[in-house]
Amino acid sequence: MQENKLIILGHSNGGVPILMDLAFELFGYSDFDILKNIDLPDCEFPSDLYKAAHYFEQNYKFNDNKHLKVHFGVQHPSIKYLLHHLYRDKHNVQDDRFIDVIHSSTYIAPSAQYGGGLMAEPNAVISSMAKVGFGVTVKRSASIGHHAILGDYVNINPGAILSGFVEIGFASEIGTGAVISNNIKIGERSLIGAGSVVTRDIPDGVIAFGNPCKPIRDNERWNTIPYPYISQTFQV
Repeated sequence: MQENKLIILGHSNGGVPILMDLAFELFGYSDFDILKNIDLPDCEFPSDLYKAAHYFEQNYKFNDNKHLKVHFGVQHPSIKYLLHHLYRDKHNVQDDRFIDVIHSSTYIAPSAQYGGGLMAEPNAVISSMAKVGFGVTVKRSASIGHHAILGDYVNINPGAILSGFVEIGFASEIGTGAVISNNIKIGERSLIGAGSVVTRDIPDGVIAFGNPCKPIRDNERWNTIPYPYISQTFQV
């Protein structure tokens, strides 16, 4: 029987409560160790439902808790990328410790594949022959089309629609309600703005939005982040 505690890597007031609720509903977790890598205020959470303690990662007793499962407490691709490498390389948190957090209302086709550390919120869809990399987040009511390929750390926001044969590159993010047409390729480390309609390929490392969607400026979030670091789970 598993211990009733989950380690949360990174913290945000948006990501942590969502993870807590899903982890409780799916696995019965009600006790959480939240690991902070930067000095920000502790996360807010419903203390009547859950018990949680915050730690700076350098002060956490990893050797005493190496049996515990883990998941990300953040959803931005660049931060998931950094935290994955920090905890793997500095604290030996290997990929097989990441649980998949998939709500019971999510549909994942039998022929779809996913590479671990998946979070799929209520009413998400991952269609036939889709390939989803490591650490991907698919938020509520988002739809991943057939034969789509999502690189590691990709974040698909609520209500986004990816049509068939779409490719989303390593650590890119698709905004709320965006629509991506068939056979479109989004590059690595790019951000597609909310409500955009994407009818042409988008290059690496840009912020793009509009109808039709087009690149507007560089995605500066990645300017201070070392890249490349590792190869993707699925090559796109």
